[in-house]
Amino acid sequence: MTLINFVQKDNLPTKIELENKIKELGYEFRFLTEFEQFENLNQIDSIDCVLNGNETFIEIYLNPANEILSDFPHLKKDLTEKDFAISFTFGADELVSACINLISIGLIDLSQAVVLYADDEIFYSREMFIQDISYGFENEEDETYSIPKEAIEGNLKYDQKKKRKYQIIDIVLWSLLIIGMILMNRKIISWYIPCLLLAIVLIKSIIEHNKK
Repeated sequence: MTLINFVQKDNLPTKIELENKIKELGYEFRFLTEFEQFENLNQIDSIDCVLNGNETFIEIYLNPANEILSDFPHLKKDLTEKDFAISFTFGADELVSACINLISIGLIDLSQAVVLYADDEIFYSREMFIQDISYGFENEEDETYSIPKEAIEGNLKYDQKKKRKYQIIDIVLWSLLIIGMILMNRKIISWYIPCLLLAIVLIKSIIEHNKK
């Protein structure tokens, strides 16, 4: 996804001015990359920042507005006074999205930026950004990583069934071993059958112990 801030280059705020504007909105935001003016960022394609204690980075590209508008010729009439474009690309990361939205709000307030959501070719208003940020933070707070109750109950039933199966096998093996010992003492069967059963019981016990 690509969000493009069209501005008048002479009206761009400094890094400090933008940080202070975002703090006025109630968010603890700071750029970690060293720069004073946005035009100083021409040699890099990403900047590090921190929002409410969470560090991340955002992709940023700077271009003359006419270069960008060559892809959107029908929008030129709405951007005749803008000569500079600050583009942000992002995916589904809520933190990155929130940082870009806050920077865009700051540019709207300080530089009268006109912001284009390039994928759908629609202009974004300040109110739309505020709504997106609030929704993103609500989702982040509500998001949990707990295992669903149904999955827990299903696993418990499976474990209990598996445990009962092993208990039945143990009972059968020990019963056969006892019967074999009795029959061996009465010289009805040979000694190697109880020994074989005993070996099976011991091997099974060792395997289960190693699994634990």
